[in-house]
Amino acid sequence: MKTLLEMAQRLESERQRLKLDYQAIAEKTGLTPLSVRSAMQGRTAPRITTLMAIADQLGLEVLLLPKVVAMGLHAQAAGGEGPAPALSSVDRIVAQTLQRAQPGAKNTQGRPSK
Repeated sequence: MKTLLEMAQRLESERQRLKLDYQAIAEKTGLTPLSVRSAMQGRTAPRITTLMAIADQLGLEVLLLPKVVAMGLHAQAAGGEGPAPALSSVDRIVAQTLQRAQPGAKNTQGRPSK
């Protein structure tokens, strides 16, 4: 994401997917409904702590990536080729994490996940 609007759209789409209203997020984060709504609609630039609190309630994580990794992710999402070495490490970690998150999945050592 490169713009405030892109970030806000991502947060808003996740809020809608989870069927949460601004009030519920505000109550869980300790923020006002107005600050939650403003941040999620891209009307204001939220503090990083506000962004982290909202993202957490939506099951998202604020993550800083090296630009080469971000460019590779964007290129791959668009169907192009990204920087292979950095991207392959990220892909491996994401795949392992998703595998562990599935009920009854086994981890990479063959033991059941906790």
